[in-house]
Amino acid sequence: MAEKYVQTLDRSLDVLEVLAQAEEALGVTEIGNRISLHKSTVHRILHTLCHRGYVERVRDNERYQLGIKIVELGMRFLNDLEIRKVASPVLNDLAKLLDEVVHLVLPDEGEVVYIDKAESSHVVSMHSKVGRRAPMHCTAVGKALLSTLPEEEVRHILEKKGMTRYTPNTPVEADSLMVYLNEIKISKISVEIEENEIGIICLGTPVFDYSGRAIGAISVSGPAERIKEKGIERIGQEMKKSGELISAYMGFDFFQKS
Repeated sequence: MAEKYVQTLDRSLDVLEVLAQAEEALGVTEIGNRISLHKSTVHRILHTLCHRGYVERVRDNERYQLGIKIVELGMRFLNDLEIRKVASPVLNDLAKLLDEVVHLVLPDEGEVVYIDKAESSHVVSMHSKVGRRAPMHCTAVGKALLSTLPEEEVRHILEKKGMTRYTPNTPVEADSLMVYLNEIKISKISVEIEENEIGIICLGTPVFDYSGRAIGAISVSGPAERIKEKGIERIGQEMKKSGELISAYMGFDFFQKS
């Protein structure tokens, strides 16, 4: 028997998720169309969420966006994450050493979620932001995490989420990706060359906890030409050492697991 749930709360969460996924503020009708709710119901939910600060109405406009309360809750959650606390100084050191952007991600429902970021001194426009989700099949961090899973589970994720093509270099065949994942399983270094974003090269490595389970991944990203000039091999090895350091801090015993 299915567990009972509060329908109004469930619909309210649908509204919040729609606003979180939108690139811009949305109107009542737009929100209702995306989650198949009548606009009168959406309006009542928005009124309550606005009252509590979880949603705010764009000034002089009948459109809505997430409010500051959501940011407060999100930051409280991030600040409480042990892996983020442990990894943050390591990410900063790696970013300073390589002078490139470094990320920390967690896996979630077949995708990766960026939970921390250490900036470089360069001004580069990239799609990655803390809180953003990304696919696994064409990101270095995603492939690093997939490489730690059984093949059956990987294929299930790929089938469920699909292998959308974002650039001419995006892998779209599961069999060929599986071959590369086996290589990553050995090297612990994933390289993604303009597969998710044109002009960007990203390298990733998994992070393990005390049980040997991959709980996240870190990456180094930058413009393709600059990454090549600095040396993909060198960057990969430095990144791998940082990933191993974070894993050790999380209780992973490399000697015991080897």
